[in-house]
Amino acid sequence: MAINKFIAAQLRRPSGFFGRFVGPRFFNRANAQIHAYALEHLDVQPGETVLDVGFGGGLALEQIARLVGGGRVVGVDLSPEMVHQARRRFASLMEAGTLEIEEADAAALPFDAETFDKALTVNTLFFFPDPVACLREIRRVLKPGGRLVVGLRSRQKMQGFGFTKHGFTLYAPDEVRQLLEDAGFNK
Repeated sequence: MAINKFIAAQLRRPSGFFGRFVGPRFFNRANAQIHAYALEHLDVQPGETVLDVGFGGGLALEQIARLVGGGRVVGVDLSPEMVHQARRRFASLMEAGTLEIEEADAAALPFDAETFDKALTVNTLFFFPDPVACLREIRRVLKPGGRLVVGLRSRQKMQGFGFTKHGFTLYAPDEVRQLLEDAGFNK
């Protein structure tokens, strides 16, 4: 169905009208609970440097910026529209040096190794063409002992949506754990 393909494409990489007007509001509302859970487990501390991969509507960026007090938040997203929206919305945080926004692919993060104390990615694993390679790339930019939190709705919760048949790879929790182990993360 054409509408399901459109929705899937927009969830992967928002653009056009959806990206400008619907995307940020939709993403922030739809993902508020999973972001809260992810941030609780990320346990951001003042002074830390935190990476948000695939920040979408920017909900976590704003919340992390309040927590890092003297630290830094970096958000990367594949969508030029989400990057543009975040740069406009968070201009004051960027001017203050608390927040940096980059257009980037999780498979090729534009940062030196061992840059970040912590990282999170919420509802992005579905779209990684090579999830182990992307997770390894996130691991590369984390400092030794750094923490990654992956927030993701399970296969069981997502399989009923028609749009997930178009470009989504759905995972059960055990499969995500295996991907993380394959990428070099441990418990």
